[in-house]
Amino acid sequence: MRMAFFKATRSTIIAIVVCLFCHGIAAQSKFIVWPKEPGKRLRPGGTPGGQLNVLAQLDTLEIEEILVEGKPIIMGQPFSAGEDWLRNITIRVKNISNQRFSHIQIGLILPEIKEGLDIYVFYPFTAEQRAIGFGPGEVIELKTWRDDKIWKWANDSIAAKMPLSGITTAQIREIVVHLPDGSSLWSECIRTANELNACPHPAAP
Repeated sequence: MRMAFFKATRSTIIAIVVCLFCHGIAAQSKFIVWPKEPGKRLRPGGTPGGQLNVLAQLDTLEIEEILVEGKPIIMGQPFSAGEDWLRNITIRVKNISNQRFSHIQIGLILPEIKEGLDIYVFYPFTAEQRAIGFGPGEVIELKTWRDDKIWKWANDSIAAKMPLSGITTAQIREIVVHLPDGSSLWSECIRTANELNACPHPAAP
C-alpha cells in the first residue's frame, strides 16, 4: 500500500515538475511575425519614378538572415531570448537589384501593446554611410538602436504600459527604402532567401 502510494506520489511530483519546466520554456518563447494581412493597410500603387511607391512586396532587396542576440531565427517560429531581446535584433539584407539605395528601415510594432512604441531596425547608422548608400550585390546589416539614451527612452515607454519581460511578439509593420533621388519604396513584405521566412503577400493581378 505504501509502495503504491509512493509510486503515485512520485509520478505526480514528476508530472508537476515537467509541467512547470514546460511552462518556463513557453514563457520564454519570443516571436517575430509578418502582418496578419499584408497589403491591407498599405495599398500597392504609385507611379514608378515618383516620390512614393507602395509595393505588394519589395523584390529588389532580400532578407538573407534574421538574428536575435546573434542567433538565427525563423519568422513565426518560437525562440528563446533575454529580456532585452528587442534591442538585439539584426536583419541581414542583400541588394539584388541594379540600383543603389541610401537608407532602409524596418518598423516593428508590439501587438501586446495596443498603442505602443514602434521598434526600428535600420541601416545606415551615420550620415556618411547614408551619403554612400549600398549598391548591387552588397549585404548590409540592419540593427536596432545602439544608443543607450534612446533605448532607455524606448524601454521606459514600453514599461509604462507593461513589463518588458512580458513582450513576446514583434510584428513587422512596414519596410521603407529610400533612393538617392529622394523617392521611397514602401511595403509590408520583402523577399526572403529562406522560404520559411517568406511573407504571404497577395499575388499580383
